[in-house]
Amino acid sequence: METPAEASQKAWLFTPEQLQATPSRQDGMDPAQEKSTRKSICKLIAEVGQHIRPKASVTAVNSGKVFFHRVFMVQSLQKQNPKLVGITCLFLACKSEECPRHVKYFIWTLNMLDVDMETGQRTFPFGRKPDERNEKGELVQQKRPWEITEESEEFQTCRDNILACERICLHVLGFELNVEHPVEHMLRFFCFFDKVRREDKGETRRLTTQEDGSLTKRTSFGDEVWIMATAMANDSTSTTLCLQYEAGVLAAGCIHLALKTKKFQMAKLSKAMDKLTKELQETDPDKYKRLCITEEEVKDVCSQLLDLYDEANGTQGAAGDG
Repeated sequence: METPAEASQKAWLFTPEQLQATPSRQDGMDPAQEKSTRKSICKLIAEVGQHIRPKASVTAVNSGKVFFHRVFMVQSLQKQNPKLVGITCLFLACKSEECPRHVKYFIWTLNMLDVDMETGQRTFPFGRKPDERNEKGELVQQKRPWEITEESEEFQTCRDNILACERICLHVLGFELNVEHPVEHMLRFFCFFDKVRREDKGETRRLTTQEDGSLTKRTSFGDEVWIMATAMANDSTSTTLCLQYEAGVLAAGCIHLALKTKKFQMAKLSKAMDKLTKELQETDPDKYKRLCITEEEVKDVCSQLLDLYDEANGTQGAAGDG
């Protein structure tokens, strides 16, 4: 029987047909525009998370992106303000991931980040803190002019909009703020991939220092792969992969793509995934008894990640898949 947490995560997984019939598309939004909007707001969420003080955790940023994708499987980008929803989702995620920030810091950070595309100058959409005079009566420019007073009309309007949007997002999400991320599975999977390397193909590089593939310590090569795979897992939240596959599948896909990028020789993917699924179900049945990772799913995850990087770089991805 599924646990409530498992049921909650699966409730937010959709078929390709459902992803092609989102509320936004039903309202006439072009698929390319929807994809672009999702990606740009995810970028904004990451930027705000990076610049807010104290900085938001990576997990909070990723959860905020997942919340955003989930909300717009119920709501339409044509009828809601994507930017407002995105910031609200990060605001919620910081609470759920135990790094809460007062709403004023989100407003100030937004006010700081908004720039004119042509001049590169800050626009201060919510106004700016006025300069003050020193003891000599001279105007002194504020060091952080984006930190407008909480009594200002612009601040109060923005605050009220975020808090009102928070109620909408909570309702859409069913007050379920638990998100399972790929990185939660990657340590166990990382050790497994070390065990299925192809020594008969001359693959001598190890991911861990243990002969049996258990993780005592990562090798320097293992560190390189780990950093690349975790970065891919973080990047995946800018796509709808979190609406298509369970976190365990995404973890396997990210590690596999990182290893392929490093030209790491390992067992045939179909056999490796069968072996991984069996091993997981035997060693941790309570957690993995319903997880089945297939070659096709891993290849699709890799393909979508490569598409993301191709779009960002404007070039054909260098890493293969197979």
